[in-house]
Amino acid sequence: MVLAMPAISLSAQTKHTTAFRDSVELEPVVITASHTPKALKDAPVVTRLITLHDIKITDATNIQDMLTQELPGLEFGMAMSQETSLNMSGFGGNAVLFLVDGERMAGETMDNVDYNRMNLDNVGRIEIVKGASSALYGSNAVGGVVNIISRENLEPWTANVNTRYNSFGHEWRNGASFSFNNEKWNSQTSFQHTKIDPVDLPKAHTSEEIAIELMKKAQGQPYDETVLNDDSNLSRLYGQKTYNVKERLTWRATDRLTLVGRGGYFFRTSERDTYDYHFNGYSAGLKGRYAWDYGRHLELSYAYDQYDKANFQPDGTRTHDHDYSNRQHVAHALYHHPFGKNSLILGADYMHDYLSTYQFIAGTSHAQENIDGYAQFDWNVTEQLNIVGSVRYDYFSASAQKALTERLAVVYKFPWMTFRANYASGFRAPTLKEMYMHFDMGNMGYLLRGNPDLKPEKSHNFNVAVERTNRIRNSGFLDGRYNFTLMGYCNIFDKRITTIDGGTYEGMESALYWNEDGITVWGVDASLGHIWDCGLSLKLNYSWMKETGKVYYSDFYQPRSHSMTWRMGYGHRFSRYYALDAALSGRYQGKPQSGRKDVDQGYSIWKLMLQHHVWHGVTVITAIDNLFNYKPKSYYYCSPLTTGTSVSVGLSVDLDKI
Repeated sequence: MVLAMPAISLSAQTKHTTAFRDSVELEPVVITASHTPKALKDAPVVTRLITLHDIKITDATNIQDMLTQELPGLEFGMAMSQETSLNMSGFGGNAVLFLVDGERMAGETMDNVDYNRMNLDNVGRIEIVKGASSALYGSNAVGGVVNIISRENLEPWTANVNTRYNSFGHEWRNGASFSFNNEKWNSQTSFQHTKIDPVDLPKAHTSEEIAIELMKKAQGQPYDETVLNDDSNLSRLYGQKTYNVKERLTWRATDRLTLVGRGGYFFRTSERDTYDYHFNGYSAGLKGRYAWDYGRHLELSYAYDQYDKANFQPDGTRTHDHDYSNRQHVAHALYHHPFGKNSLILGADYMHDYLSTYQFIAGTSHAQENIDGYAQFDWNVTEQLNIVGSVRYDYFSASAQKALTERLAVVYKFPWMTFRANYASGFRAPTLKEMYMHFDMGNMGYLLRGNPDLKPEKSHNFNVAVERTNRIRNSGFLDGRYNFTLMGYCNIFDKRITTIDGGTYEGMESALYWNEDGITVWGVDASLGHIWDCGLSLKLNYSWMKETGKVYYSDFYQPRSHSMTWRMGYGHRFSRYYALDAALSGRYQGKPQSGRKDVDQGYSIWKLMLQHHVWHGVTVITAIDNLFNYKPKSYYYCSPLTTGTSVSVGLSVDLDKI
């Protein structure tokens, strides 16, 4: 949803904290919806913006926490081996494209990237476009795009150290960042380390409780069916450690030429009972931008990303029975040419995708090339009417699949509201794993088989939205600005890649990857934001979603029809030495559409967050999560992973401000 926050008056600014002022930009700029910078209020497609202030005030450790607190209709659960699984408005992780500064990430587990790689310490903002976006971003953008954008400090230098402790899992997060900036160079360096202990989840119902309910049922007495249906499949959360280092260096060689280099390393261990999983991520890239007069510019870039997994015994011996390596090389070109108030974008990409995994026959490897070209024309017909059209052609070598995707977006600005209408098509090419998998799942005599003849998944997204932003004046203490957005959408999803009964193969029962009938997802998103000049703020987000067609529900996939997030905030500087940012936030998830009684039938979780700015550059953070001590009736892959109320305390020190 579009949520453009207002600028507060200069007289009020002296009373409010810097973090609060950061959240009330008059016209924030976004790039994900159009591939070029555009004011949020002018974005051709409904875009949800999570600002730097939003990131700070949520006290989130990772991207999962961040998005869960900010976006309704989005829920993270667990897949096999306790890797993270995403569900966003009826789509799983392989249908939502995650980008870091516009670049893809390699590697996946159960169709999801490793979200732990996304370190929030150096993130400036997050942009989310829901619905098909393949006309600009190609494969995997069937259900939406999440673009995590690094911040670029403009001060001569900055240095920050921070630490945070959370009682749930005795989690420690420690981080540091450093930047310097002059006329030619800008460097951003960040480091983060987290450590989480294993957590034993309480058993929902004891054997005695189950026996009592069985006796009641046998005697014809009223009994609790949820107790008898209890089949919790989670009893212990694995501990883990992560290390994340990133560097981003910008060189303004001339007034026209800018070069950006980046590099990163990620390491994670997941500590199992009898062995440990090790995950390694390596990323690097170089981008050049040359600008001519009158807004013309050309961008050329190369990106490399690698993601490895391996299995180690407690003594440190590598077993080589779970080796996995995915490497991606991506070359990108984009040319922007203005025509007065209008503009044309031409772009092309080349990607080489290599995968070696224990799930292939005898540990073999496969590779494929993806070549694409796209064009977008931004036509400002009048001051009120803007039309943006995009078209893209993709070719994948391994499956010999071709895809043509389009988007047409219309924005009309009335004096009292903004109207948006959008059609976009999306696709997802079959992955190397889906085409070539040959894996005896768990050595249980059940074979998962790939299918080289798979067709791409396709989607057609239609949405309309209205937005109203207004300034409230002459109300004294309650002067401020509000924003309201309402969007309705329909996403028609076809040729969905799933598994079907593959019969007996090589003497084993098998499942075969196959294109099944699709589903249709209907939904409504509503957003309300209000900021008062006195320092109070309110943000409400609601999502309704309904799936029709051949819908599959599983322990990992339990979409909910109704969901909501909210945050009530207050920012004020009380004296020269003390300022406060406070937030009371929460999320609500309704009943699962599957109707399963053994899954949480709806829940809400609240969080109280206080940031105490006690000195120049010194901030003490305290938080109470799950404020009202909600506990699931049983623990499933898709249930909220909480054992009740937890508390956290943190310290952040900006060394350059002391």
